[in-house]
Amino acid sequence: MTANCAVIVAKDEGEAWTLAKEAILKGAEALEFRLDSFPVIPADLSFLACGVPSIATLRSPLDEERKDIFLRALASGAKYIDIESDSVLRNRFPKEQVICSYHDFEKTPAEDEILAIFNDLRSSGIPKAAFMVRGPADLLAVWSAASVLREKGAPFILIGMGAAGEVTRIRSSDLGSMLNYCALRPELASAPGQITLEEAERLGTDPQVAAVTGYPLTHTFSPEIHNAAFKAAKIRGRYVKIPSAPEELLLIPEVIRKYRIIGMNVTIPHKESVIPFLKRIDPLAESAGAVNTIRNSPAGLEGYNTDILGIAASLASVDADPKGAEALIIGAGGAAKAAAAYLKAAGAHISIANRTFARAETLAELFGARSVKIEDLKPAYTIILNATPAGMSGFEHCSPVPHTIFTKDTVVMDMIYDPEVTPLLAAAKAAGVRACINGKTMLIEQAAASFTLWTGITPDRAVMRKAFEARAA
Repeated sequence: MTANCAVIVAKDEGEAWTLAKEAILKGAEALEFRLDSFPVIPADLSFLACGVPSIATLRSPLDEERKDIFLRALASGAKYIDIESDSVLRNRFPKEQVICSYHDFEKTPAEDEILAIFNDLRSSGIPKAAFMVRGPADLLAVWSAASVLREKGAPFILIGMGAAGEVTRIRSSDLGSMLNYCALRPELASAPGQITLEEAERLGTDPQVAAVTGYPLTHTFSPEIHNAAFKAAKIRGRYVKIPSAPEELLLIPEVIRKYRIIGMNVTIPHKESVIPFLKRIDPLAESAGAVNTIRNSPAGLEGYNTDILGIAASLASVDADPKGAEALIIGAGGAAKAAAAYLKAAGAHISIANRTFARAETLAELFGARSVKIEDLKPAYTIILNATPAGMSGFEHCSPVPHTIFTKDTVVMDMIYDPEVTPLLAAAKAAGVRACINGKTMLIEQAAASFTLWTGITPDRAVMRKAFEARAA
């Protein structure tokens, strides 16, 4: 049974007592006291006898000098002391009083290397290892190693660090880890990807987990808006980020199965590439040739496209009727396909432009549209929709089209929501177009539809919008 262990980061013994009491009241079943957070190690370590099992941790380059402090910690009531695998102290204390730890802040090794590390650590105490998780391959290595360690029946602690490792903390009971280290408060987190004690208690041992994949995922607001929706709906659920480089995308179905993920959003650049891994494709997604939402159903993984609903809601918000309109789509990827599918069904006359013209030609042929070179664009459109990452935070900061194509009758929509005003929208506004729309409404509407697919519940959109605004501030 995994115990939630709150990490206590204090500056003196008084604060240590205060934080320990707060953590226990919030449900902590164990406490790790980071003695290295104290400017000076106090003479009185009695707070270590706090009523639940406690761990004394002291990271310091002065390796040998920690021995007396660890002895005092054990004498004061600590159940364990945490000693690093490369410390000269690791075999100076009884094994039953030691958590022997190893950290790799850069990567997760392969399963066999993880098991070798644990085999070495176990010779000195309860083995604990934390690895930086970068994507699906690392998550599967952690899972496979944990499966072997569980079979041995001896206690162990295995942690995936970083945003992509958060799911290992949420599924710590599935992994079989003895402890789930939690931050008492967000600002007191002691490791990347660490969730709060309050959140761990809210989730319990069997929460619903949803995720987003893409590459990179530095720009996404989806975790904030979905997690707000989970809380508002009183669902024990958590939405996490699992970045996947293109060469690791084929591992996503196994990650979904192993970590019991109920559904996943798919973003740049995987909306088309993910299709071959799915058991069934919804007709709307099939019409677009792109998937932005996966549902893990009993029959297998299903693909949907809720982007289409988001595009429709965005244009409707400014009374932009696509029927009979001259519409320009900029881009030729999965998001552009969703736009083309919607605009075609709505009766628009579609033109497609893309930096690589051959891709624009291919997409135009697929949807019975016209392809046009960017340099040949003229002010002939009442709807212009950007479906490229140009202008997005973390991508090239530029407008994807010349500013001479705007007219006062044009509605310009940019699927990007971060930043709120992209170079394209800034130029369109300066030109006096009829309306400018960023990707906020699209994001919230597609997210709401995805949430319903996964949970069967209609989320509170006002809560999701509030979470978006808080993240954008």
